[in-house]
Amino acid sequence: MRVLLIANFDSGLKYAGRIAEAVAALGAEPDIRVPTTVVPHKLGRAQVDAATRRPVSYEPWDALVRAAAASDVVVPVFEGPTVERFIREVHEVAGARMPVVGAGYVGMVLYDVVGGYLSRSLADVLAVNSRTDLAEFTRAAHGLGLPADNLLLAGLALLPATPAPLREGPVRTLLFADQPTVPRRPADRTYLWDRLAAYAERHPDRRVLLRPRHRPGEDTFHRMEHSPVAWAASRRLPENLVIEHAPIDALIPASDLLVTVSSTAALEAIAAGTRVAFVAEWVNDAALNPRLLPSGLLRRLDDIDADRVGTPDPAWLDDVFPAADGPSPAERFAARLLAVASGEAPRVHQALWDSTFHAGRRATDAALAERTVASRRYTPKRVTAGVLRRALRLVER
Repeated sequence: MRVLLIANFDSGLKYAGRIAEAVAALGAEPDIRVPTTVVPHKLGRAQVDAATRRPVSYEPWDALVRAAAASDVVVPVFEGPTVERFIREVHEVAGARMPVVGAGYVGMVLYDVVGGYLSRSLADVLAVNSRTDLAEFTRAAHGLGLPADNLLLAGLALLPATPAPLREGPVRTLLFADQPTVPRRPADRTYLWDRLAAYAERHPDRRVLLRPRHRPGEDTFHRMEHSPVAWAASRRLPENLVIEHAPIDALIPASDLLVTVSSTAALEAIAAGTRVAFVAEWVNDAALNPRLLPSGLLRRLDDIDADRVGTPDPAWLDDVFPAADGPSPAERFAARLLAVASGEAPRVHQALWDSTFHAGRRATDAALAERTVASRRYTPKRVTAGVLRRALRLVER
């Protein structure tokens, strides 16, 4: 069974690596590739090494579409609109030989919930990370007349089935998981980092690790607009505050408390038994944290300074770790993909493809594309300032 996994950014590659390990354990042959003609496509060697131990090859988009059409299973790990584009193009090439398609989310679903689902809804297996997501996707499917049989409540593939018990005791190492665009404004980001420096000064006996989302010059899905590296270069920082670029997987187990605004790294920390605090100074849609309100972990920076951090709400834990007492999320996803490919579970891609909703969606996209081409063809040439001045002089005469 040939399983092609494709990712174009580092967290997606990490996700693909976990699925590849799971399908290999079930006897399938995983193949991980990165497109060279889809942005972002500048995955550095360090990013690849941190994401997966399996071989990774690079190919143009069109070659990947053809490779997918010749595979038994394909899992495009892209942002939603690119997943939909890829599935459509593979369908056009493969026809009746359409491979089984899997799709999922590389992190918590914190925004564009219905839009993200619809972009992935052509998949034969759509791995769902939480019970809340499953309810919302199912509601969207029923509202649009789509089959919901492809929805698999698996949990986030980067996590184990069950989180480890939270470690207790004093905080000796605090790990801050920075995000590229949260908060977005430079003043807010600078304030957040300044407060982290103040925390380090307040607790000189503790290690404080500021972990940027990526190194300067590296590509990710969300490009960092204001880097803590540049901030640090303009400050005299406490000796116990360090900017650390090591893989976050290695930093989490050695940390006692992970602090972030809304990074999915928080779930990885909880899975490893590390305490978590979500910064509550910014609670809004742009900060991607309203869906974290049930967690019981939002704390203001003053609370974090004073070690007033909480424990996860049990109902929220059950929501985001729905695969307890069984195979891991990656194993659940892999098993369903191979079951569909072998005929042991039904396929739904064709029914979704032929649905009134998706047929109409393709027709609308084609009409809009045709209008765009037509508007470009008949748009008058740009009027320069000189031409405009000459025209005005003629009018004045």
